[in-house]
Amino acid sequence: MVGLSLSPFLLQFLGLGLSETLGQGLCGSALGVSEAEAVRYGLVSEYYFYGQAFFVLLALKVTYALGLWVLRLMYPGEDPPFAPLVWRVGVGLSLALLFLFLLTRTLPLPFPTPLGLAFLSPAPLDPLSLLMVLPEPFLLWLFWRHRP
Repeated sequence: MVGLSLSPFLLQFLGLGLSETLGQGLCGSALGVSEAEAVRYGLVSEYYFYGQAFFVLLALKVTYALGLWVLRLMYPGEDPPFAPLVWRVGVGLSLALLFLFLLTRTLPLPFPTPLGLAFLSPAPLDPLSLLMVLPEPFLLWLFWRHRP
């Protein structure tokens, strides 16, 4: 579970160097526009809002994964007394990542403008984003199988 929870965060760094072939990942292109287009059309705040939302979610997943590892070291032979809470947090983070991914890839994304609410087209489905979300269904299956 720790490795699967860490993998999307680590894969995001591939988007920095291989963005031409793999895409920019979840944090790089959440609105479907490049950074140059975001600056050119004045969408910088909206571009960063969705990208930062994914980045915060990935950072929470990394924190959760490292917390699982520490809990296994603290309680080597048994589950901690608060295991159901730890389980719910993990399931919630995985479901939130899947939900936000599906939301940004299928629906028009809202953002406020001086003229009112506007919608951008859904973000493109690049290979790196798919690689980052691919472990989530398997991780949810592991959570379901090993629920306290």
